[in-house]
Amino acid sequence: MYKVVVCDDNKEFLKLMMMLLGKYTELYDIEIEGFATGQELMEYCSNNTVDIIYMDIEVGKDNGMSMGKMLKSANPKALIVYISAYDTYYVDMVQAEPFRFILKDASDIPKLEREIVDILDAAIRRVSPPKIWTFSFNKRKYSLELGKVQYIYSIARTIHIVGDIGDVPAYFYGKLDEIQKEIEKIDDNFARINKSYIVNMKYGIIYGKNRVKICDKILNVTRNYRETISEGFEHKNWKMVIPPR
Repeated sequence: MYKVVVCDDNKEFLKLMMMLLGKYTELYDIEIEGFATGQELMEYCSNNTVDIIYMDIEVGKDNGMSMGKMLKSANPKALIVYISAYDTYYVDMVQAEPFRFILKDASDIPKLEREIVDILDAAIRRVSPPKIWTFSFNKRKYSLELGKVQYIYSIARTIHIVGDIGDVPAYFYGKLDEIQKEIEKIDDNFARINKSYIVNMKYGIIYGKNRVKICDKILNVTRNYRETISEGFEHKNWKMVIPPR
């Protein structure tokens, strides 16, 4: 889980930032804390490891860029995203090692949300580089970012990939047993649930006792794979719901 903090003395804008980021807690596996004063932010970051910081350049009487330098001392790997209603701070910002800059403008909330999430996605990639699986098909090598794959399934010896896979072939020929071994070594969010399906549990939900729901599908978990799903729920925080009767 990634720790994200937001600091802005404008309590309404802070509330808006927290609301927009809160929509993506499960997708990006983030935990969010919000602060209205620089003192609260500094105290929290001095006692906790933080991954991403969204902060106003001027927090009350505090200079956000001066705080940024101190925050980087306490959390050297933290990425700082500065927020301001003005765009005249770039020289000083270089000294405070910013990751990105957001223009504070609540007049277009969809645009603000896109910018916040694009930066969040880029920050997560910087903090934790994507997990890549490479395979060969028709004498050509392909690299696939596993975090964008929802599930993989087989029909006979044809392997199908579902997700945001770019120019990677949607299907190729292979053995699901071999693919399972390769992928699970790279990303432990993937789970084999039956003879034909491997599911990325980042997108899946344990649906009752012996089923998994992913996208618009509800798939059975067969006996050989139930222990894996149970362990994932207990130790990897895989989501579970009780289906309606």
